[in-house]
Amino acid sequence: MGHERDRHQAELRPPCPHYPACHGCPFLQFPYREQLAKKQEIVARALHEYSSLTSVEVPLPVPSARQFGYRARTKLAVRKVKDKILIGLYVPESHAVVDISACPVHPQPVNQIIQFLKEAIERFGIIPYDEEHDTGQLRYIDLRYSFWQQQVVLTLVTRHMHFPQVRDLLRVLERQFPFLIGVVQNINDKPGNVIWGERFSPLRGRDALLEKLGELKMSIPVDAFSQVNTQVSRKLYEKTLEWAGLTGKEIAFDLYCGIGPISLFLASQAQLVIGIDDNVGAINTAKQNARRNGYNNCRFFAGDAAEKLRETAISVAHVDVIVANPPRKGLSVDAFAAILATKTPKIIYISCAPATLARDLDRFSVEGYFVQRVQPFDMFPQTSKVETIALLERTPPLVVSPLTFTPLAQ
Repeated sequence: MGHERDRHQAELRPPCPHYPACHGCPFLQFPYREQLAKKQEIVARALHEYSSLTSVEVPLPVPSARQFGYRARTKLAVRKVKDKILIGLYVPESHAVVDISACPVHPQPVNQIIQFLKEAIERFGIIPYDEEHDTGQLRYIDLRYSFWQQQVVLTLVTRHMHFPQVRDLLRVLERQFPFLIGVVQNINDKPGNVIWGERFSPLRGRDALLEKLGELKMSIPVDAFSQVNTQVSRKLYEKTLEWAGLTGKEIAFDLYCGIGPISLFLASQAQLVIGIDDNVGAINTAKQNARRNGYNNCRFFAGDAAEKLRETAISVAHVDVIVANPPRKGLSVDAFAAILATKTPKIIYISCAPATLARDLDRFSVEGYFVQRVQPFDMFPQTSKVETIALLERTPPLVVSPLTFTPLAQ
């Protein structure tokens, strides 16, 4: 009886050696179906706080095929506490770091590099950053993983360009991990816990990965934003294309387009796609990705979303659909006004923040747009985060009434 109870307890125990000290996966304790239901509730609660959105039905999130080992990108702090090297996440609302060098949501090759780095930092006398005194060398590590090619690119965020142990570190990394195809240095000389500095310097090999999204082959540089869950992001982009309802005659805009995955999905069925992002490097990569995949019906512009939308919208005959995937803070007042000025009949809004999603959908409803449908996606299993896509149109959603039958006259 005791053995049976122990086995049952082991089955219930979350499969993570860092739980519950690490706060990165607060839903780890729940069965996956329950996680999806909780995320459905998070989105529904956010939307239904607004009277204009109380009738919007929120389905269960599209699940992730990988519930563990799914993260294509990992950013971790490097610190030293009581002579112990820690590579992990900050405890919420603090500057303390919890080591997560064996995290189950990381691909195994990523964990192998992290565990090796802990030993190498000690062996080569690399000094982790001390935030309180603004001293030390190595501040953060960032790892990108390609599920298609099963390769890794590592970025070392250092306090200064001068990093005397770097040659020895590169030599042992190269020998130990043949799947590590590139190492990049980012220099951040500003005090505090901001991760990135402005300068990137390739140290060895490549500074970008190739990943496959459906039929697309996408270059992902180390300094560009990309979704952490490759398989779910593909489903999200496919849903975006489906809801756009393109016939080959439409002109579509992709705001906050990044390196261009949504633009290229739309380009497969649109006459013209215009992508806009304020990151010049991302726009250059988007252009490269369009050429790599054979699309010549895309135009990409670097600049403020509102400003560039106004400039480019007046140069086209019509704006049939706008896809907006803004940062967590949602649309600025100017971006919102610029979208309204196009009088586009269809808006597809993608958000990782249910609160700002709901706020912006309500703002659109005041201006005569109706939410036709929403669909959450589980981009981040084991966490409370949820990605959501919403379709807005100027026509009210179709309400299907129960069929009524009139008896035939006798």
